[in-house]
Amino acid sequence: MRRLWIVCALLLSICASPANRAMAQDPNNPEELKKSLADALNQLKAAQDRKNELATENEKLKAKIAEQQKEIDESRRVAADCAQNTWFLRSHYSAWGSFLQRYPKLKAQWDLFLEGDPLSQPSTMPSYVETSPDVSVAK
Repeated sequence: MRRLWIVCALLLSICASPANRAMAQDPNNPEELKKSLADALNQLKAAQDRKNELATENEKLKAKIAEQQKEIDESRRVAADCAQNTWFLRSHYSAWGSFLQRYPKLKAQWDLFLEGDPLSQPSTMPSYVETSPDVSVAK
């Protein structure tokens, strides 16, 4: 479809050119015919060159789109992973809160643990940690 428009535009420009008016006045002038043929060939060559430039640019843009689509897919995958991890952590946090409500003694120990520096690695067991047989941790 694009080619048809290019050809139509070229034909219109050739028909409207001053060389064609001169040809209409003197159809037997070979110099005018050669000149109009050369002009038409130059216009066709320019149109073909432009078409090739546009095709090259189109390929570059297609490659860019494909690259961006890969980035979008990767971002969506990362977002889905983060959503899954968030759900996992929230559900475990909720379960931990429910667990601590069942065992008030353990909740008190947990609160004391958080009041200190929970990220430090103590060399000995703190004195407030009471090991009792009624609270066991399953692994």
